[in-house]
Amino acid sequence: MISKDNISAFIKNRKLFLIPAFLLFIPLFFTGIRTDHDWGDDFAQYLSQAENIFQGMPMAQTGYIYNPEYPSLGPKAYPPGFPLLIAPIVGKYGYNIIPVNYLISALLILTAIFSVLLFYRQTGWISAIFLSAVIYYNPYIISLKGEVMADIPFSLLFLVFILIIYGSRSISKYLWITAGVIAGLAITVKSIGVVLPVSLIVFSIQQFFLSRYHKETIREAFAKVQHQIMAALIALGISLLFNLLFMRGTSGGGYLNIYNYSMISEAFATNVYVYSEAVRMFFINPDSPLFWIGFPVGAAILAFFIAGLFLSFFRKPQILDWITVIYISILLVYPYHNSGFRFLLPISPVILLYSVKTISLLTSLVMVKRLLIVFSMLILLTYIRTIPGYFISEEQTLDGPYAPHVETAFAEVKALTDVNARIVFIKPRALARFAGRKSMSHHPLSKASEIYHEFQYLNPTHFLVYSELPDPALVHYLQTNQNEVRLIWRDEFFRLYQKSD
Repeated sequence: MISKDNISAFIKNRKLFLIPAFLLFIPLFFTGIRTDHDWGDDFAQYLSQAENIFQGMPMAQTGYIYNPEYPSLGPKAYPPGFPLLIAPIVGKYGYNIIPVNYLISALLILTAIFSVLLFYRQTGWISAIFLSAVIYYNPYIISLKGEVMADIPFSLLFLVFILIIYGSRSISKYLWITAGVIAGLAITVKSIGVVLPVSLIVFSIQQFFLSRYHKETIREAFAKVQHQIMAALIALGISLLFNLLFMRGTSGGGYLNIYNYSMISEAFATNVYVYSEAVRMFFINPDSPLFWIGFPVGAAILAFFIAGLFLSFFRKPQILDWITVIYISILLVYPYHNSGFRFLLPISPVILLYSVKTISLLTSLVMVKRLLIVFSMLILLTYIRTIPGYFISEEQTLDGPYAPHVETAFAEVKALTDVNARIVFIKPRALARFAGRKSMSHHPLSKASEIYHEFQYLNPTHFLVYSELPDPALVHYLQTNQNEVRLIWRDEFFRLYQKSD
C-alpha cells in the first residue's frame, strides 16, 4: 500500500525528478543546428585556435593581426579552454560546424538540468523545471546555441561552481577542491571566470574579520576559511598553468586594452540601461501574438532581482552574493555594449533565484510555487509560435563565410594573393580562417587621419571591400588614396585592392 511517506520520499528523490527534466530538455539537442554561420567572426577565431591546438601549433597563430587601436574587435587569442574542448572535433571535421553545434547542444542540456537543481532547493522540482525551461527554451538562447561561442560551456561551469558552494553550511575539503578545479576551468574558457576565485577570497576575508570580531584566535579564524582560500588558489593556479602552456605570444592584446578609465562613468551609465533592458527584453518574444505578456513579467523580474540581491547582500553577504555583485560590477564598467543578454547568460538562473527569494518574502511557499508555474507557462506560451523555426531548414543560408558567393570570393582572394599578404577586411578573423591569409581591421569609426596612422603601423598589402558589410571608413580611404592602390579583382559583391609598390 502506498503511504503519504512513500509519496513524499518519491517527490524528494532528486534522481527521479531529473528524469522528466532530462526528457523535457532533450529537444534542445536537435534545435538550432546550423550548417553555416553569420559574420560574427569570434567563431572563426575559436575554430582556428582549436585547429592549431589539434595540429600542435602555437594557439595564437591564427592569421588574425591584432590592431591595438581597435581592441574591442577581439584579443590576439581567446582563452584556451573552449578551443581545447572543440579541438578534437575541429581536427576531425574541419570547417563542418554541425558536430560542434551538437556538442554545444549537449552542454546546454546539462546547463538546463543543473539549473533545475539550483532552483529545486528554493522552489521544489515542478517549479524548478518550469523556470529552467523559461531560460533555455527562450528563442534567444536557441539562436545563441547555433553559434560557435564559449558562452554556453562557460555558463555550465559557472553554474556547477554555484551549485557546489550554494546552500550548504559545511562543504567537505574534497568538494572545495572540486570547486577550485571548476573555477579554474571556467577562467580558461572565459576570462571573467576570475570572478569565482576573487569572490572566494573576498568572502574569506569577510569571514576572517567576523571571526576576529567575535574574539576568535587567528588560527581559529583561518581554519574557517582555509578551504575557500585553497579553492581560490587552485583556480588561479590552473588558470596560470593554462596561460603558460597556451597563451604565449598574446601579451599586449587582451581585454584590458578595451578599458578607457576616463570613460568608466559613461560606460557605467550606458551599461545600467543596456543590461536592465537585456533582462527585461529577454522575456519578450516579438514573434508571438502574446508578446505583451513579457512586458510586465520582464519588468517584475528585474525589480524582484534587484530587491532580492540588495536584501541578501546587506543582510550578510554569502559567496553567491559576492559572485553576483562582482560579476555585475565588471559588466557595468566594461566598455563593450553590444553583447545583449549573452554576457548575462551565466547568471540568468541566479537572476531568477533572487527574484524567487523576493517573492517568497511576500507570500507563502505554496503560493510562490503556484505563481512561478503560472508565470512560466505564460512565458512558455509566447515561445510556441517560434518552435517550428527552431528546426533550421538547410535552404535558409545566412550571410557569412559559408555562403556560396563568399566561399567563391575567399577562394579567389587566396588564389590572387601569396602567403605573406596582409589584407584589411572588416571581418579579419573570418578571412584568416576561410581564406588562409593574414588579415586585420581598422576601427570602423576611424577618421581619415586615424585610419592612415593605423595602416602605417599595420602595414597592409591588400584591401577587401564587401558590399553587404558596409565599411565607409575603408571606402573613404581607398577613394582618397587612389594613387597608392589599384583594383585587381571584383565581382558582384567584393572588390580586392592591392597596395601599389
